[in-house]
Amino acid sequence: MQNEVGKFYKCLICGREIEIVKAGKGPIYCCGQPMVLKT
Repeated sequence: MQNEVGKFYKCLICGREIEIVKAGKGPIYCCGQPMVLKT
């Protein structure tokens, strides 16, 4: 999975939202669970 710059992800447990500022591979985790891509 490629993380694209400018995309937003959200944690469904705590509600934290992040914006990708540097592209990378692999899932993004928060609270022990993968974060979901906001649409």
